[in-house]
Amino acid sequence: MASAFWTLEDGRGFARRWSGMACILELITDELKNIAGAEDFYNYLELFVIREDDGDEYNGFGGFIRNDENILFDIDLRTFTPMNRAYFWEATQKALIKLKMQKNENNEGIIFLLTTLLDMHKRIKKGENPMKLNDMSTIEPEPSEKLGPGWN
Repeated sequence: MASAFWTLEDGRGFARRWSGMACILELITDELKNIAGAEDFYNYLELFVIREDDGDEYNGFGGFIRNDENILFDIDLRTFTPMNRAYFWEATQKALIKLKMQKNENNEGIIFLLTTLLDMHKRIKKGENPMKLNDMSTIEPEPSEKLGPGWN
């Protein structure tokens, strides 16, 4: 059952079990720190990565608790600057390539998630109807929030 939800640029949703979403978010942020110019975005997104070794605990409903604060895995990419979205997709692609190069059968589920996420992104760029590959039964309306660095 899905417990974490990401909204992509055209309002379609990517929703999976929290543990899978937590894993791919960590892989993406790990790649962000190696992309020139993405340092501020890395620092922002890193706050959403669960660190169980540091005391973070899954909260039971799509996020985790850190120092008595509930942090959800729900992310709407439209709230990020266009440049930060470009960094996000570049890091996602790099994470997928790195996992595929490892040739580890234990990575198959995460490779599937990253592949699906990147497939959704390609469909967005082609202008495909967002309902053709959407993990939710609706298209999310455009948010008014602007989150993360770079929105001066």
